[in-house]
Amino acid sequence: MTGRLDMSLANDVQEVARVIDSLEEFGAEQGIPPGQALRFGLVLDELITNIVSYGLADRQDGVIRLMIEHSDGMLRAELADNGPPFDPVSAKANVASGSIEDRAIGGLGLTIVKNVLDRLDYERVDGFNRVTMEMTLKAA
Repeated sequence: MTGRLDMSLANDVQEVARVIDSLEEFGAEQGIPPGQALRFGLVLDELITNIVSYGLADRQDGVIRLMIEHSDGMLRAELADNGPPFDPVSAKANVASGSIEDRAIGGLGLTIVKNVLDRLDYERVDGFNRVTMEMTLKAA
């Protein structure tokens, strides 16, 4: 089965819930196991929350676009925003060590993103960050 979901998002962290709901519906239509759609949703939650909270914070002109595609046993997505350049591929992810009280804030989300995805690419094109990601669906 092949399908595609396109969304334009407001610069608001509340949009994450809409993305997750849309992904769940899309996953059900495409026959994607709910747990795998949830893993992909976790990645999108992390990336979109960071875009809204840091990249586009306090901006009225923020633009976020999301495309999700399912084909050949793979979920693919492109997430684009007009925030300042930020490359999550080369960004340093924090390694969890020590007690939770002693850990540095931030960076764990990128560790999750990089561990869940099979492919993560970044490019800056025409003033937009473009993050392309892929996750292979596992047989149920």
